[in-house]
Amino acid sequence: MPKPTLAHSLMLAVLVALATAFALVPARAEQVHRYGFGGKNTVLVRGDANVKVEEKEHDISTQSFKSQPTSEHLKLTADAATGDSAFIYYHYDTPPAPVTAAFSAGVWVKATKPGVQLRARVVFPKEPDPARPETPLTALIVGDTYKARNWEKLTLNDAPALVGKLLPVLQTKIGRAVNSSGAYVDQLVLNLYTGPGTADVWIDDLDVGPVKPPEEGKPGAPGVPVGARPAGEVGAAPRGRLSTQRGGQLIVEGKDGLKDGRERGFFFRAVRHTGTPLYVLRQAGFDALWVPSDVPQNVLDEANREGWLIVPAAPLAPPPSVTDVTAVRAARDALGAYHRKFSGTDVLFWDLGGGRTADQEGAVERTKNLIREFDPQRPTGADVWDGFQGYSAFLDVVGAHRWPLFTSLELVRYRDWLSQRNALVSNRAVFWTWVQNHLPAWYLTTVLGQKEGDAFADPIGPHPEQVRLLAYIGVACGCRGLGFWSDRSLADSHHGRDRLQGMAILNAELEMLGPVMMAAGRQRTQWLDTSDPNVKAALIRTGLGTVLLPIWLGKGSQYVPDQGAIGSLKITVPLIEDGADPWRVTPAGVECLRNSAIKKAGGTELTIPEFDLVTPIVFTNDQTQNGLVVWWQDYARKYGRVAARWAMDLAAEEYDKTYAVHAKLAAMGVTVRGSESLFQQAVKSHESARQNFAAELYDKAFADALRALRPLRVVMRDHFNMATATLDVPSASPYAVSYFSLPKHWELFREIQACRPGANALPNGAFEPDAGVVIPKEGFPIDAVPGWGARYGTIDRVKVAAGVVSSEFLADVPVQKQKPKDPKLFAPSRPIPLPSDGYVPPAPELGRGVLKLEVKQSGEVGRDGKPIEKSTHPLERTFLAVESAPVRLPPGTLVCVSGWMKIAGEVRLTADGVLFYDDIGGEQLGARQMQTDNKWKQFHLYRRVPATGQVSLTVALTGVGIAYFDDLRIEPLQPAAGKDAAGYGPPAPRGAPAAPRVPAPIVQPAGGVRP
Repeated sequence: MPKPTLAHSLMLAVLVALATAFALVPARAEQVHRYGFGGKNTVLVRGDANVKVEEKEHDISTQSFKSQPTSEHLKLTADAATGDSAFIYYHYDTPPAPVTAAFSAGVWVKATKPGVQLRARVVFPKEPDPARPETPLTALIVGDTYKARNWEKLTLNDAPALVGKLLPVLQTKIGRAVNSSGAYVDQLVLNLYTGPGTADVWIDDLDVGPVKPPEEGKPGAPGVPVGARPAGEVGAAPRGRLSTQRGGQLIVEGKDGLKDGRERGFFFRAVRHTGTPLYVLRQAGFDALWVPSDVPQNVLDEANREGWLIVPAAPLAPPPSVTDVTAVRAARDALGAYHRKFSGTDVLFWDLGGGRTADQEGAVERTKNLIREFDPQRPTGADVWDGFQGYSAFLDVVGAHRWPLFTSLELVRYRDWLSQRNALVSNRAVFWTWVQNHLPAWYLTTVLGQKEGDAFADPIGPHPEQVRLLAYIGVACGCRGLGFWSDRSLADSHHGRDRLQGMAILNAELEMLGPVMMAAGRQRTQWLDTSDPNVKAALIRTGLGTVLLPIWLGKGSQYVPDQGAIGSLKITVPLIEDGADPWRVTPAGVECLRNSAIKKAGGTELTIPEFDLVTPIVFTNDQTQNGLVVWWQDYARKYGRVAARWAMDLAAEEYDKTYAVHAKLAAMGVTVRGSESLFQQAVKSHESARQNFAAELYDKAFADALRALRPLRVVMRDHFNMATATLDVPSASPYAVSYFSLPKHWELFREIQACRPGANALPNGAFEPDAGVVIPKEGFPIDAVPGWGARYGTIDRVKVAAGVVSSEFLADVPVQKQKPKDPKLFAPSRPIPLPSDGYVPPAPELGRGVLKLEVKQSGEVGRDGKPIEKSTHPLERTFLAVESAPVRLPPGTLVCVSGWMKIAGEVRLTADGVLFYDDIGGEQLGARQMQTDNKWKQFHLYRRVPATGQVSLTVALTGVGIAYFDDLRIEPLQPAAGKDAAGYGPPAPRGAPAAPRVPAPIVQPAGGVRP
């Protein structure tokens, strides 16, 4: 199938503009200095003028900017000039930029009158100024002049030629030849004289380079206002957005979150910085940087200039058990140096580490106490894996995270896990989480065969829609801030431009929702059912309004996102006050859904037209002149155009990535129904967005661009469903967990199809006792089975047991089909057989013994002193595992790891349930079950033996409950005689075992028909 052309439909100008703004390039030895005027202090310094001028205003503007969030604004009233050489100079100090052919400088300007001119001051370091011999000679070279009334970039290029034209004038002035060697630019100068009268000028996005890097240990702080000291200097004045507040720090108000010095709620949107240019991250809407303690000083200086909040990682002090005076003094000195380095920055909070466990609590608390000796006010925080109650007793900010994408953890279970962690945190601490926007290390090695830092030739995930879902799940679960793990995954080297544009849209939405979510009086999230079982709605009540977040939690979305769009979604929202209207919030515009809401007995029934994955709704009656709705409308007027461009470029980028993989699959003979029309539908929606954008209907362009994504998700999901139709779980194949690795999955599938299982290489996986041995009623420990062992870890009040018990009474009881009691009016003359008649579902051939894992709560006592029979308090860390001895096989051998599992009832107080996995794919690619409907269920995992030549199997229980296992196997797959690996074969019959133990193909392809 030829690729539908986008040349006539994708707006190339938009793509080029956004590519210029968002493309991430490798760091160069010669640096380009940029300043985005995103701080809270003005940086342009008033210089000389030869006309009378009055500065009416000089401030940071949020009303007009080239790139978010702000620009610098000046309002000047000037008299008429007597000659043609009138000037009013404002300058910006830059790092030294050598005058070479590579030199370039530019700044974006918008003014109410033409005439603003860009100039640059050139320094001749080897030529003294005759008027001031102690200083070098300087002169101005002239660049572009502003003409339009819109944003225009003024540039200054070909500096050597401009200096060459200037030299004769300078030689005449000083009466000798000028030594121009080593000349450099140290200031960009704007001549703001535009004639007599008043003019408004906005300045944004300055760049100059190449510049010399600052000397080692000497912070370069160009652009910092006069009188401010460099970062890291003792007593440095805090700069940026908090500089006018309480000493530059945020304060903590428990579950109400972080608040600034004006008592306003602050929802942070942070990113872990590993080298991406800060102006790119600012364009995407981030406001805080996670940095290591050894972050380069020039990065810190740039962050200070741009008004970034900083979360610096602190070195960990030794635990309290270490009493050596020298070690304690060394830890204090290290933390003192750490504090001095960051004391001049806007620290969001001091980061005391990630993945902290209960065992590290003493060391973390000691680190916090040592930091308090240097800074008694600013918050301290850490990312915690367990021990939440202990950590939240002394930390101000407590986080928890895990990576659910590409694993068998469904999004609804990820939501439960995050909610449980929030419930474990005390009310005094602010809760936050990391959001996965990257490929985890295990995926790089297991699926891609690459390592961290490698570039990628083919498109990779995750999808922007998945990042969006995870972020809103975090918000719904009570997070007062989000951190996005990888800035590198947003780079072109990681095919991350679509993720970057998706992040820009997401951050804009979070900024709009922030005032409501962070308002005082926030209540615990209430989850509501909707008219679609795949969508659950989070209801968050605050003092400023009620936020409704319907989120698509459909099965398998952690692998490949579903279309996730519903034409008309109904939700009944309880206890909405009279006069509070529902508002649909997007950065391109807000829409009142008053006419879609009906008051009913159970609450307000809201019908959301065109639900799409996540559709934020806010109920509010704040429509005053300075109220919430007016602020949203102003925000959409400022950001609507750029938001529409983000969405359009996002659709174009996803189109290209989706089609690239689809074309590979089609070349392998794997096609899905209607793909051609779906791609054409995406093109049509994007063309409609382009037309609306040209007509300046930015809200419609934004909506059309998002509509263009839906058919692309249908194509991806259909391919995913076809690939996983014959698998017990998608993670059974390591290549089926992402759309972008499906071509590798079909290659593996073809190889497996040409094989048959060999002899079971795992001994004693049936847990059968020796002949004549009677299994006692309580069973016998698993350690008595050769080659098997148990391990467990817990900090919860539970009792655990793992052993072999009798299989008596554990066989599945067949369900008898009941005949209707009342005779029908019309009955057939003879019985009509059904296709399911005579079908016997697969079941294990139970022997005398099975493996049993059990976790139960020990006597927990309530506040009234009485025992609690069934606690709802989630478990923090409980893991009961039974492991096999390693099986040795030739490296590269395909194996099928299989087994039967039965769960009695449901596993409680955990989001992970029962795990079945091998050590090749790990628990990420294992089978994960909360219940099996009290029936035996079989699982097959297909793996390739690594270079170590070893494979082992693990079954585990992570919550309160009982699980049984039997017939655990590791079977090498051997080429079947007469099988040709080139063919795909006929489709498998539905209900057939996924891994039969007869000489037949293990897996057969699905038919490709949509359910």
